[in-house]
Amino acid sequence: MRIPLCLSIVAAGLFLAGCATKTPGDGTAYGDDASLAGGDLSVDPNAAGYDPNDPNVGAFADPAAGTGNFEDRYARVSDAGLEPLLFTFDSYTLPPDELAKADAAAQYLLNNPQHVMIIEGHCDERGSNEYNLSLSEQRAGGVRDYILAYGIDPARLQTRAFGEEKPADPGHTEEAYRLNRRAEFVPYK
Repeated sequence: MRIPLCLSIVAAGLFLAGCATKTPGDGTAYGDDASLAGGDLSVDPNAAGYDPNDPNVGAFADPAAGTGNFEDRYARVSDAGLEPLLFTFDSYTLPPDELAKADAAAQYLLNNPQHVMIIEGHCDERGSNEYNLSLSEQRAGGVRDYILAYGIDPARLQTRAFGEEKPADPGHTEEAYRLNRRAEFVPYK
């Protein structure tokens, strides 16, 4: 059977074009090729120095450093002058009139780049233990998100949720409840 010349030319062109085209799995352009995937780099990323005291390494980067909790790796700063941020009843929304306290905590971290901070969430005694633990976690997380908006490295912040377990005021009055609905800023260096 004879193939017309023009069809032969088209077929040859497609064949040659197919040989030059890179497709997934042929070792190029998709990360399989060592030269494209960084295999020809002269730097060994595993040989980089590691400082377990560097707050930028993250909370759980070094299992030998302990639990990864800041309180196990750093010294608490007792004179930071940061005030607790108070929440309204049954809410984890940051009250606008309390934002200056979160701003002060963010500014503290900006001014002290080697320091880290734990944000502790707390509740008053009303509500179940499970509910209060969840609410205090949401409070600490909301404050953390607010501070991260300043550009703080997330590895420098941790949160703790205490529910109703650590009241600022052990009383059973509205004023005591108000003081117990809070997020506390606990810096470490």
